[in-house]
Amino acid sequence: MNDFEKFACTEISNALAGIDAAAVPDIYALSFFVDDVDGDPRYPWLQLGYNTRAQVAASTASAASDAAEAKWNFAFWLQNELAFIGEPGTAGRQLLEQALKAEGLWYSDEEEAGDFERCMQVADRITAYFVDACVRIAQALHASGAIEARFGHPVPIIVHELEYYDQIAMQTAAANPPGLAQEFVDWVVNG
Repeated sequence: MNDFEKFACTEISNALAGIDAAAVPDIYALSFFVDDVDGDPRYPWLQLGYNTRAQVAASTASAASDAAEAKWNFAFWLQNELAFIGEPGTAGRQLLEQALKAEGLWYSDEEEAGDFERCMQVADRITAYFVDACVRIAQALHASGAIEARFGHPVPIIVHELEYYDQIAMQTAAANPPGLAQEFVDWVVNG
């Protein structure tokens, strides 16, 4: 793990420790929502959240087409924001930029203006690198026992964007111990 990933594990562990103890027994999954600041792929960030069985029941009754959609479609989740990793002006952002640049995954605004196509190829590699880092962070949290210690049992971490597709299912499966995220994976793959 690089310094950014170690930092992220610590920040996420601290955020999980801050969850209201009354909510903990109802939490069935954690969200690693991956996005870019202002749509710029050079600035990816991770938003940590969770969902509860009570929210699934409420969404099933009010908006979702069925319980599975309420359970796994992020649009129906609580939208809580426990932590943001990689936000501009933070230590996490600085560590992430250092990691990206060390891998040769960076371009300037001037480079983008001069060779947009090449820079978009680098942008795709930045996104892939960041998602892989999020998967490694989730794996490390499981391996360290941090998730089980907080919730009393393993809880799947969903590594995702707003849209779901096979790659989201595969990266989520990889982020978790074997079989832990299978219900989510099946929902994504079988639609």
